[in-house]
Amino acid sequence: MPVDTSLTRYGPALRALHWLTAIAVFTAFGVTYLEAFFARGTPARGMMWWVHISVGLLLIALLAVRIPVRIFGRNPPASAQISRPVAIASHIVHGLLYLALIATLALGVYLAFLRGNAVSFFSLFTIPSPIAVNRDLGKQVQEIHELMANAVIILAVLHAAAAVLHHVVLKDDVLKRMLPERLAP
Repeated sequence: MPVDTSLTRYGPALRALHWLTAIAVFTAFGVTYLEAFFARGTPARGMMWWVHISVGLLLIALLAVRIPVRIFGRNPPASAQISRPVAIASHIVHGLLYLALIATLALGVYLAFLRGNAVSFFSLFTIPSPIAVNRDLGKQVQEIHELMANAVIILAVLHAAAAVLHHVVLKDDVLKRMLPERLAP
């Protein structure tokens, strides 16, 4: 990751990708709880899963852009207002977030395929299952997918709580570096 010492905040593309990813993660996670309000086999319940899968595919696309932007784009150095151990912890949490998110998304697509389902991206295109149905393996993959999704949410909440702590309590620039310019000039 190229570090540009002249920068004090992340670029507009990375900031936009960050917030779009956060919104998509919480949307995909939240919609899974909405399905409980609808009976099995109903169109409304099917719609919840359609949204969940579509947002999951959107997350794959966002990460496919975000990771190269993060790796090859110009990035500011760690905030001068935080200690080296805090900067290292931040890098570790970011890495774990990326890994957990990638694993969750891959397992989600694999799970849909194991169930014999095609995956649709907001009905714009559909990817048919390339593998044989295996419901027993699907149940195991579902458990791991749910565990990983919970890990993503836990890490994301810890990440957000740390950013708020830095902003409100420590009053440093950590959160401002990722906020839109109009919110943190």
